[in-house]
Amino acid sequence: MKFIETPPDAASIMESTRAIGYSLPTAVADIIDNSIAAEASRVEIFYSPTEKYVAILDDGSGMNGEELNRAMKYGGISPLDIRHEKDLGRFGLGMKTASLSQCEVLTVVSKKDGEISARRWDLNEIRRLNFWALMELSPEEINSIPKVDLLKNFSSGTLIVWQELDRMFQGTQNIERIFSEKMNAVRDHLSLVFHRYLAGEEGLKKLSIAVNNLPVEPSDPFLTEKFTQALPDEKINISDMPPIKIRSYILPYPSKLSKADSKLLGITEDMQKNQGFYIYRNKRLIVWGTWFRRAKKEVLSKLARIQIDIPPAFDSLWVLDVKKSVAVPPRIVCQNLDTMIENLAGKSKKKWTHRGNAEGDKKFHHVWQRLKTRDETIIYEINDKHPIFLRLIEKFPACEKNFKNLLKLIAASLPLNQLLIDLSGNVEIENPATYSEDMARELLKIYVDGLLGGEVNKLLDGLAKDDTFKNYPQLIEEFRRSEVYDRL
Repeated sequence: MKFIETPPDAASIMESTRAIGYSLPTAVADIIDNSIAAEASRVEIFYSPTEKYVAILDDGSGMNGEELNRAMKYGGISPLDIRHEKDLGRFGLGMKTASLSQCEVLTVVSKKDGEISARRWDLNEIRRLNFWALMELSPEEINSIPKVDLLKNFSSGTLIVWQELDRMFQGTQNIERIFSEKMNAVRDHLSLVFHRYLAGEEGLKKLSIAVNNLPVEPSDPFLTEKFTQALPDEKINISDMPPIKIRSYILPYPSKLSKADSKLLGITEDMQKNQGFYIYRNKRLIVWGTWFRRAKKEVLSKLARIQIDIPPAFDSLWVLDVKKSVAVPPRIVCQNLDTMIENLAGKSKKKWTHRGNAEGDKKFHHVWQRLKTRDETIIYEINDKHPIFLRLIEKFPACEKNFKNLLKLIAASLPLNQLLIDLSGNVEIENPATYSEDMARELLKIYVDGLLGGEVNKLLDGLAKDDTFKNYPQLIEEFRRSEVYDRL
């Protein structure tokens, strides 16, 4: 037996890896992973619609010429190699595949120990020569690279420049508008994916990111510094590997939040879509808004989110992809996740349904009642035994039949399908029958003084258990002590 070396075709490999599936936001995030691994505290992103480039500059440790050659090599580091605990890399492909998914010319300039080195992959040259023709740039060529003067002012750092942005525009006319929209999406993505670095979480080196000199603010999907209820931390231990850390959250009810906070919680302004697990690798968000097909995304569970921190040692077990945007939990972890999903989703449902007293609470009179038919169908009817309705019939007995028919008509006209659509989205539905104290006081006067009359004490006892007045029991007692009551 003998071995035959068959090196891959350079042009074919580069063209193939361009189609891995990076979006512009995920590609930029992959570059910033390298900045974090290089201990950078500052990342600046620049773009120019007129000169048509994207430049990403950091103040990390930088690379010398030899290190830069290795960084530009495809598969320069094996995914099986043991990485530094703070390294966000995985396959040794990220910088190249992420960059060339967006452009045809990738230039990397790096400064270390006072030395500036630059290398370039130019796909047009690779196609022409059809071998791994990495270009080493001369000092004169380096000086013509956008934003290189900023790098020269750093003691160390790296500048990555994308040019010939063929995948970003594809012949579109309004380049300035498209550029602006795409970079806004980049900003939103980075604010979420690196929110723990941007916020300066304990144990992390704080990172600042700016896009064309405008700072990127952190977007915390749990609003941990505001209203969110965090459950006790948990850990999953697997043999002698580092523990998987888990923290569960119940989000605030939307009506308690500002519009800005609601947008943060929704991420894409869809809370139901973004319920579920939030997977972090070295505190960098990898995957979010999924139950990994172990539960359905229901309306009542959309307040539930679970933060899971996985160490790099679990990369192979979690089937982390090249883009670092897909992670599949191993079977042994899934066994623990099922219990967490059940517990947290139950707490979320309770928070949605327990606003005041539940509809089935026998202590109070409810205008609407939920009934189940013999065939297990759920229907909603108006409670014609409500004390207010009973007193109306008592006062106007001739209208009883018409009155009950009116109640049935209202119940039959309830737009259940539209309600389901609204509740399934992220539209905040407010119940107009949630009365303020002043409104309740005015209704009390109308009920007793103007409309019903008769056995006032019996009526007041009933109203005290009514949905409208259960939150204002003092109003009933105030009325009993009033001059109006004395006259009745």
